[in-house]
Amino acid sequence: MKKKTTKICMISSSGGHLKELNELIEISEQYETFQITEKDKFSNIKIGTRQYYVNKIDRDEKNFLFHFFTLFLKIFQIFAVEKPKVIVTTGALVAYPACLIGKLMRAKVIFIESYARTETLSLTGKLVYRLSDLFIVQWPDLSKKYSKAKYYGELF
Repeated sequence: MKKKTTKICMISSSGGHLKELNELIEISEQYETFQITEKDKFSNIKIGTRQYYVNKIDRDEKNFLFHFFTLFLKIFQIFAVEKPKVIVTTGALVAYPACLIGKLMRAKVIFIESYARTETLSLTGKLVYRLSDLFIVQWPDLSKKYSKAKYYGELF
């Protein structure tokens, strides 16, 4: 089957967020996709034809603002080359810069809140909520609390 030409960025933090994103691997079989995730021991899942790795950062670390700015620059460089039309993310920290830069580049943003978030949105979910073109939650009660949220079932 020939892949459709819409280029999709699949982005998430490593670990559980990446595992959830991997549940959507069929997208990479139908569309041209590339992946961005953090480089660590949990980033062994490959989605799409190209993988990009960024440094893992933590909000509590001493040089957070410098590392966060560096993350913005790295994602901007990747997007300048790849020019995605759609960004699909399950979050965490690495997702926010991608969604913001993507919106500035007129990409559509699809955010999928973590399955672990049963009652409230994550910090990234709260930040991306207004930027997103489609905001998906994995619990029906969350879709009732947030007017923009859509519930289609669970990824797992």
